[in-house]
Amino acid sequence: MKDVILLTTSTCPYCRMAKEFLVQNKIHFIEKDVNADPQARAEMTKRKFTGVPVFLIGEDAVLGLDRNKVLELIDHRLVQCSNCGTSVRVPTGQGKINAKCPKCKSELK
Repeated sequence: MKDVILLTTSTCPYCRMAKEFLVQNKIHFIEKDVNADPQARAEMTKRKFTGVPVFLIGEDAVLGLDRNKVLELIDHRLVQCSNCGTSVRVPTGQGKINAKCPKCKSELK
């Protein structure tokens, strides 16, 4: 599954909206503040991005809060086990899947 990294700054209102979008859609992501993380800043510079938010999804990148493009590139969602509460990454776009919680072995829905 593709990793999702969100490059942000603490003062960016669109970055807050981007985080809310990912949380609401139960998409697992790692946030990196480009003002506090030199490696994240270097990644932005390498890709020639001058603004945030930037979604890094696998090998792809999306500048700005383009919800449709982000959803198109993401290949997983987080599903919470109704039995024990563990969050599990499951693939999307593959029809109905059968998955079990790695902690309690309950079937995920």
